Amino acid sequence: MNNQVVSWVQDHSVLLLAGLAVIEGIICTALLRMARHARHEMKAAQAAALESARAAALVAPGAIDPEAVLALLRQGHAPTLDNVYAFVYERAVELEPKAHGAFVGGIKATDFALLLNS
Repeated sequence: MNNQVVSWVQDHSVLLLAGLAVIEGIICTALLRMARHARHEMKAAQAAALESARAAALVAPGAIDPEAVLALLRQGHAPTLDNVYAFVYERAVELEPKAHGAFVGGIKATDFALLLNS
């Protein structure tokens, strides 16, 4: 019986390999469709996140620069307070001396206690 099975597989090896190739092609096509669908969902989620960041910035004006939040989202970082602080700090370090002075002056003139209590 074993010899018959081995003989049949040897005689039909081309057909078996062709069948496996067809199955692999079907699986690859299905995976490509799933990847394409996931890519579209990801783009929609990114657009929704950007829109949410803009809306949150409009609700609490003056709290956090909406462009900083959007830049963080574009770079793939979560818009946490620590990340926003680090991002704004890095931006401030890159400023020219006059602009840096205005930035620091704005920090000195800001009443953070009032912002936190309002």
